[in-house]
Amino acid sequence: MICWSCEKEGGRGPFCAACQAILPPDAGIDRFAVLGLPRKFETDVAAAEAAYKDLSRRVHPDRFAKADPRARKAALARTVEINDAWRTVKDPLRRADYLLELAGFGLGGDERKSGSPTAATKKVTAPPAFLVEILELREELGEAQQANDAVKVAFMAGEMRARAAEAMKTIAGALEAGRFEEGARTLIALRYYQRFLDEVTAHEERTDAGADHG
Repeated sequence: MICWSCEKEGGRGPFCAACQAILPPDAGIDRFAVLGLPRKFETDVAAAEAAYKDLSRRVHPDRFAKADPRARKAALARTVEINDAWRTVKDPLRRADYLLELAGFGLGGDERKSGSPTAATKKVTAPPAFLVEILELREELGEAQQANDAVKVAFMAGEMRARAAEAMKTIAGALEAGRFEEGARTLIALRYYQRFLDEVTAHEERTDAGADHG
């Protein structure tokens, strides 16, 4: 990247290697590289957080409040880039989704956002039989909740948590081995599992709220 300040090759970091002026983001860099991490699912989140905090401090727009307008604009863009990278890397589901996106796989039902690193070359959807199973389980959960059958709700939630944990292991292994379609299908399933568990949590909160007002 050519530096706006010294007009020399500035490198790919936040600051020009020649004159140390802050540079705008490099469109060709992925969110892992922004934080100095290898592009893989198994990530050192503590190292990512340390890099995020250090970079956020160094490029914070307040540090460039009286600088050249181009430096102020670059600082703001870098801050957005770093925040996006941290949000993606720290969350396992976002991390998996982003790696799949980089590999050219999209999840059925997702709308591609502008600025995606690559257009999805293959859309992956959940098998119809799986969708039927999930629908039936959610109906069964709803009936148990209406009947105030706390034992059954707890049992179903436990079963779903186990499935979610197993799915996360499968996603990690699939992405590590480059089995992206398997990873995508499992990530779709995991999202359904989480929605199921979100319904359990919401029901518990409503029940607790009702007890508090009773």
